[in-house]
Parts: sequence; structure tokens; C-alpha cells
Amino acid sequence: MPDPSADYWTVTDIAEHWGVTPQTVRTYRSRKRGELPEPDRVFGRSPVWKPATILNFERPGQGARTDLKDDASSTQQSATSEEH
Repeated sequence: MPDPSADYWTVTDIAEHWGVTPQTVRTYRSRKRGELPEPDRVFGRSPVWKPATILNFERPGQGARTDLKDDASSTQQSATSEEH
């Protein structure tokens, strides 16, 4: 388990904490769908996050459609519009 008192966590640290591969974390970052918060700093080309940023981040559930940006109210509005 990565050290929660460390200054920063790397992609590898996050992967270890979440139980996924580092490539999965990189994929989350590249898709920009809210599956990973923005890094707190970038050293060269390496993004890093404060442990608290990751520990407090609420991950979407497994199978969540992170590619959909509509909220529930717009979905309800569409359904209501179709009824009339």
C-alpha cells in the first residue's frame, strides 16, 4: 500500500491503492471522463497527486457510463417531453 503520508503519489501508487494496473490509471487520465482527478503537480512529464486528492476522490462505480455528461434531470425532461 502506498504511503498516505508521502508528499505525492505516482500513477503506480494510485494503481496499487485501487488494485488496478498502472496502464489502467493512465487510460483513466487520458480519457478525461472524471475517472481520475487532475494531477496536483507535474514533474517533467510525470503527473503526481497528493495522497489526500486520491483518498478523497469518489471513483465512478464499475461499469459507470463516464462518457455520458447528461444529468438525471435532463433525462427526466426528455421522458416528460415525449409523453406530451
